[in-house]
Formats: sequence, structure tokens, C-alpha cells
Amino acid sequence: MDKKHKLVLVAVAAVAALLAAVPTTLVIKDRLETAERESLEQAALKIFQSDADLATAEWRSYEPPADKVWDKAIARAGISGVEMQGDRAKVWVDEFTTPYATDLSGKDAQPTEPYVSSHLFILEPAGDGWRLAEDLTKSGLYDG
Repeated sequence: MDKKHKLVLVAVAAVAALLAAVPTTLVIKDRLETAERESLEQAALKIFQSDADLATAEWRSYEPPADKVWDKAIARAGISGVEMQGDRAKVWVDEFTTPYATDLSGKDAQPTEPYVSSHLFILEPAGDGWRLAEDLTKSGLYDG
């Protein structure tokens, strides 16, 4: 085999290796984005659950169902959008909080009407997770 054919074979092999690596790179990028999104969602969930656990939480200001007393609330978070701004993340997130009420003896906790609200947060890296840097929900920058 002459040098010209050898060079062509090496070039074809290099292109084939490059083309084989592209799908792998896209899969890795997709997995990193999914992991980052899940991490942002966890940070938002911690914010919502912390608020729901307060004795002064908004859901406690309403009357519980008849013959019931408020017990706790369980929050969930759903990311609807993420925009990276350097190392910070602008995150559009929906809060789903379900208050629970018990009978007067504090037993038989039952979910009540859940509420949903939308938020706009700026989160920044903190350790191996994220922390709230700014809540832009009521800033006029967010109409959700």
C-alpha cells in the first residue's frame, strides 16, 4: 500500500471516529443538562418546602375544612424554563403545595385543595447545589 492510500485510510478512520463521538457527546451533554435541571428543581423544592413548613405559611391563614385542623403541607416543584447567566441560573418554576388537615385529635391526615403558583428565581451555585440569590417573582420582570 502506498503512502497516499495509507493517508486516505487514516483520514477516513479519523472522520469515522469523530462521527462516532458526536452522538456520545450529545448524550453526555443531555445528561449533564438533565442533572443540572434536577439540581435546580431540588433547590426550588427546598425553598417551597421551607416556606410551607413555617408557622406563618400562607396556607395556614385559611380556614381548614370543617371539623379539621391544619397539620402540614407537602410542596413540589416543576421547572418550566432555565436560562443560564454565567454561573447563575434564571429559573421559571411552578410551586405545587398541598396542605394536609387532620381530625381534631391530630390523626387521619388528609390532603386538601392544593395550590399552584409560579415563580422566577435567580439561583447561584452553593457547594454541590444551588441557593436562592434573588426572587424576581414580584419584581415586575415576571408576569407568570
